[in-house]
Amino acid sequence: MKNETVFALTDEIAGVSAADAPKLVKLHQHYPRPVEADIPAAVHRELDAVLDADLAGKKIAVTGSSRGISNFDVVVRECVSALRSRGAEPFVIPGMGSHGGATVDGQIEVLKNINNVTEDTVGCPVRATMDVVQIGTTSTGFPVYQDRMAHDADGVLLINRVKPHTGFTERVESGLCKMMVIGLGKQAGASKIHQESLRLGMGRLILDASRIIVESARPNIIGGVAIVENAFKETASIKATRVSNHDEVLDFESKLLEQAYDLMPTLPFEDIDALIVDEMGKNISGAGMDTNVIGKKVGLDKPAIAAIFVRGLTEATHGNAVGIGNADIALRSMVNNIDLHATYMNAFTAKRLGIAKMPMVVDNELQALQLLQNFRKDADPDSFRMVWIQNTSQLREMWITQSLVAELDGREGLEIVGTPQTLQFDAESMMVKPV
Repeated sequence: MKNETVFALTDEIAGVSAADAPKLVKLHQHYPRPVEADIPAAVHRELDAVLDADLAGKKIAVTGSSRGISNFDVVVRECVSALRSRGAEPFVIPGMGSHGGATVDGQIEVLKNINNVTEDTVGCPVRATMDVVQIGTTSTGFPVYQDRMAHDADGVLLINRVKPHTGFTERVESGLCKMMVIGLGKQAGASKIHQESLRLGMGRLILDASRIIVESARPNIIGGVAIVENAFKETASIKATRVSNHDEVLDFESKLLEQAYDLMPTLPFEDIDALIVDEMGKNISGAGMDTNVIGKKVGLDKPAIAAIFVRGLTEATHGNAVGIGNADIALRSMVNNIDLHATYMNAFTAKRLGIAKMPMVVDNELQALQLLQNFRKDADPDSFRMVWIQNTSQLREMWITQSLVAELDGREGLEIVGTPQTLQFDAESMMVKPV
């Protein structure tokens, strides 16, 4: 039975009404913007130095991703083209653990919906299995699994974005090594590594397991294509490497990780009373909201955010609300659209129940603002320190309360645009975002 009870918060109890809505100003952040101008040319340039000239008749598995990666379908298409030009018979496989509900059809659908990867768009078959083969065991007893199709293929070409991980800090984080261990480990491998990470640490396990994979006869990893994005979610660079020596792969990926950290968008404030996020989802971050941005990554203490209100899910996440546990307040309309199976399967596999916990549920956004204003550190309403963003990957433009403007003085790359506007509500007590 659907829960119809509501949070009967009144203006009198909250001490805040629509008349107390803060004034907001638009803030632009200016980031470095390196861009790979010709993506097809970059892919072929990089692979020319990596792939063997003759791959005639070789069946090569190419990894797809469950993350929303800019131009990913173009990169995959050009990798397929480069393989075909050498006589290979490429096919795409989902490089993902439990996503898509840990089903074959679900994972193929994720490839299509998140990154537009289909047989028609990339020019080769898309195949999937949840079956795995154990190829080894680390010194700590962790079993290393591999996707059966990848294991049985004549070769595997890895493709993934290199970026900071949302759950751990290590020499390599999200990238080629993680794709090998977790993406190609499928649900069985992903579940096992997350369980083992409770005692050993994810970073160490990825380092140990990826060495076993690289040094194994199968799967035969013939190369890796790494994508780095800028703060605008554009392709900043594309680099490729051979995957014949584990130390060389680590050196290659760690340098790109440094670049990714330098280009990563961030919030320009370290102390915030309230953060409003228009949307969260797996296409935004593996954690729904990037924990590097909201200060929820283990080891981070900045930015310190007293309360986070999430307004909705992206369409592309298809109800997977993993990471909702990092929010404090959510709309009932959003909660009603959560796919519990997809969300819980993701949390189960990650062995992190907290990322699927439900925040406080409100029926309208005036209630959300009333809650948020009660989290301000200073009693003076004009002290309210609020930031309003679209999502954690698009931080070039945001709305902030006037109390934060003074902190921008003398800081490069930050610009106030336009004049202050009072936050308005419509007839249903929902916030009207300024323009």
